[in-house]
Amino acid sequence: MPKQYIRKLAFVFESCEPVSPTEVRRIIDSNMSSSIRKQLSNVDYSPIASATIAQVHRGTMVGVEGDIVLKIKRPGSENLMKLDMSNMLLVSKILDSLNIRLPFDHISVLLEYQNEV
Repeated sequence: MPKQYIRKLAFVFESCEPVSPTEVRRIIDSNMSSSIRKQLSNVDYSPIASATIAQVHRGTMVGVEGDIVLKIKRPGSENLMKLDMSNMLLVSKILDSLNIRLPFDHISVLLEYQNEV
């Protein structure tokens, strides 16, 4: 995408309200096996970054030198992504039907992105 679009949309991906520490613990407990959870010696429940799909936490593991990172998928992010994709494709199709052309093939980009996510 052109740089001006990326700059304007960056906030969507980089500065979302974080998931609560209680919810992060629940996500870790429900998505990691007990053997892996036992290897976690520390998890910082304040995220390094929080975006629309996931947030990242620093942690440490038994027998691993240095920090590790845990990427925690936000609850409801799958439904949000589906809704966002539908809305973006709808807007793109409306723009095309009105002969409003962007400087790139936005529908192909969105369809490819939809297939990837």
